[in-house]
Amino acid sequence: MKIQTSRFGSLDVSDNTILTFPAGLVGFPACRRYVVLDPPEDADYQWFQSVDEPSLAFVIMDVSLLQPDFRTNLSEEGLTELEIIPTDSVSIMAVVTIPSDRPEQATANLRAPLFVNLRTRQGKQLILHESIPLRYPLFQ
Repeated sequence: MKIQTSRFGSLDVSDNTILTFPAGLVGFPACRRYVVLDPPEDADYQWFQSVDEPSLAFVIMDVSLLQPDFRTNLSEEGLTELEIIPTDSVSIMAVVTIPSDRPEQATANLRAPLFVNLRTRQGKQLILHESIPLRYPLFQ
């Protein structure tokens, strides 16, 4: 499938790489399909590109790279629709904000991570407890 993006131009993506977020993301409920794009260089981040909206893309990072001891209960009520079974691999990603004028002040949103069941390719953004950092500094 060919998708148009404002950042990366026209891209060919395989249907089996599309992640579906039935409820969309916070602030973007109508954008439900995304692909994860790796940057050309070896980096700890990836791009989370909307298939539905060419101009919508986020920088994301694996939460375990930021907080290796990050834990959440995958049986939380908010995740039941992901149909997670014990043998499933679940990816937990944080959306990163990088101020254009101060990239050294980049932060990751650990309070509202993206959960993806890699077997079903279904995902959900879940708002966690307020004690979890909303703006976790990447550079300390």
